[in-house]
Amino acid sequence: MSEDKIEIVRGSGNVYADMGDPDADTKQMKAFLAAEIIAVLNRRHLTVRAAAELTGVTPSDISNVRNAHLGKFTIDRLVRVLNRLDRKVTVTVEKTGRGTVAA
Repeated sequence: MSEDKIEIVRGSGNVYADMGDPDADTKQMKAFLAAEIIAVLNRRHLTVRAAAELTGVTPSDISNVRNAHLGKFTIDRLVRVLNRLDRKVTVTVEKTGRGTVAA
């Protein structure tokens, strides 16, 4: 039997940052917002068509959110969808501990 060791590395909580993506925070926020949209749609048992009518976006947009194709969505657009689903979105800003950049 092989005695190869597997190294386990604790992530930061943001897979995009862990992979070195320069837009990590934006992608993480979009993913959180989309996950909440999907959860609301599932809890309400809404069809794609019903969700589109309720939120004011197209059925293909609802399908894109459900399939995590979020590239063409802005954060504010996802927030508006959540607002139309009777959800309030709050944002918390924290200091990262990274050094400052000289201007």
